Amino acid sequence: AYGGPETLVVVNDEYDDKSAPGAEFGSYPSRVPGTKGKTYGAYPALAVDARDAVCDPTDFAAVSLDAGVEGMLRSRDFVITAVLTLASLVTRLYWIGRRKAVSWDEAHFGKFGAFYVRGQWFHDVHPPLGRMLVALAEYVAGHNGTYEFKSGSAFPDYVNYRFIRMQVSLYGIALVPLAYLTCLQLNMSRTMATLAACFILFDNALCVMSRFILLDEPLLFFTAMTLWSAVSFQRVSKYGRQFSRRWWIWLLMTGVSLGCVMSSKWIGLFSVIMIGIATVDDLFRKFCDRMPWEDLAQHWNARVVSLIFLPLIVYTACFWVHFRLLYRTGAGEHK
Repeated sequence: AYGGPETLVVVNDEYDDKSAPGAEFGSYPSRVPGTKGKTYGAYPALAVDARDAVCDPTDFAAVSLDAGVEGMLRSRDFVITAVLTLASLVTRLYWIGRRKAVSWDEAHFGKFGAFYVRGQWFHDVHPPLGRMLVALAEYVAGHNGTYEFKSGSAFPDYVNYRFIRMQVSLYGIALVPLAYLTCLQLNMSRTMATLAACFILFDNALCVMSRFILLDEPLLFFTAMTLWSAVSFQRVSKYGRQFSRRWWIWLLMTGVSLGCVMSSKWIGLFSVIMIGIATVDDLFRKFCDRMPWEDLAQHWNARVVSLIFLPLIVYTACFWVHFRLLYRTGAGEHK
């Protein structure tokens, strides 16, 4: 259950979860042992600590990290997420190899992946993570790096372009379940979260981009991961225990996702700005609530380490791998 020592759970037979005065109800209430069929609200200064409540394993958004795999598998949201993922697989992978020629920006990013495979230096304006993921897909598909991906040319027989596209499309496929999980963390109902995921599922532009060898899929995936992690962290920070294991996991996941989105394309800096504004607002509210200086300093330190230094480490590590892979001389070295 969410809530710190100051957030308490009280069982109430007279009010439902929408009419209980002063109660703060989420979309996914937990169950207190021995209170089946009763409703409860979160009231300050009452006798039952919210941490003594037991989460209903059928409610995914309320399942803690300690619930483990069994708790997730028993969740209705796990079933919905699985169905949405399967539908996303169909819309992204169906006839993915129908276009047998190099299309659109595949001429650029497929060629960059080939450079990585053969270790030849090149220069590009984008950070390296997205290109290295494309190179990984080409390497796994067995490409030897000799094909130049000339625009409009047909793929030769020795290039398994279908498998390369399928691997890159996985990042676009993941957008649909991530949309559903993010909406749950925003306290939306299952119906509204499913509707939001369907908007992503049937969006024509996203479907098309997910079917080619582009950097947009990894960029959007890491952007979605950043948003999901940040929203989950804010939820735990508001309703859970500060500096708990779950609190740290979501904060660190936000930092890693920020580093990845910033390492994929420069436009990922807008995600950094978004999280930065939300973080400053959160810390300012804590200051206005007269949080003790020692506690406020700990929150500042946690954010600086997780949301500044950690993304910079990820960003630097991507460039380190980039330079290690491109060990042969090539065009653009003077840049």
